[in-house]
Amino acid sequence: MFQTDLGRADSVLAALEMKRPEVAAHSRRVSAYSVRLAVQFGLADEVVETIRLGALLHDVGKMLTPLRILEKPGRPNAREWQELKIHPELGADICHRSGFDDEVVAIVLHHHERCDGSGYPDKLAHPAIPYMVRIVAAMDTFDALTSSRDYRDRLSVPAARTLIARAAGSKYCPWVVSGLLALPVEMLQPGPCPPPGVVRHPEGPAVLPDTGLLDFRLPSPGAALHASLC
Repeated sequence: MFQTDLGRADSVLAALEMKRPEVAAHSRRVSAYSVRLAVQFGLADEVVETIRLGALLHDVGKMLTPLRILEKPGRPNAREWQELKIHPELGADICHRSGFDDEVVAIVLHHHERCDGSGYPDKLAHPAIPYMVRIVAAMDTFDALTSSRDYRDRLSVPAARTLIARAAGSKYCPWVVSGLLALPVEMLQPGPCPPPGVVRHPEGPAVLPDTGLLDFRLPSPGAALHASLC
């Protein structure tokens, strides 16, 4: 089943690659990072594959985002930002019509939701955001931070991790952030994924937190991540 879904995802991604090659490259990197983090947590193979698919497809809605916005030098203005913010809904519709299951569609639809309810499109807050979505959301931001933009240079891996860690408990799930901080730096470089099981959390598979996010805090509450990380 997953081989069939992966083939279908590759077909959709090929269409994205033709129209938006930079977005497709970003999607492949986010998928690789998300799979590495899922393996780090010892998640079941079928869960890892769902995360792989959802991350590969998370930005497919940008096929329908005007190029004048995606290729604009500098940050989008308010009207352009509103156009850009509908890409998760467009992508979810594409994935639903393509026959992907609800968990994959949820990753595509909700990858810009934030734990404090400040995200979009539905302003979901913890714990309503599925944990698979939280993994892809954090790694999506990680790749955005470590990639160059017209208006800023790429950040180093340590700088990107620090910035995300400062938003643990507000923007990003602390459970996910703890896994991101535990990943060796070599696992946070673009490239093929290592075989499953190569990297695991030193204390064994992580357990999803049962309590509220206030029980987990990292030092240095910090600057908000820029809204244009989309």
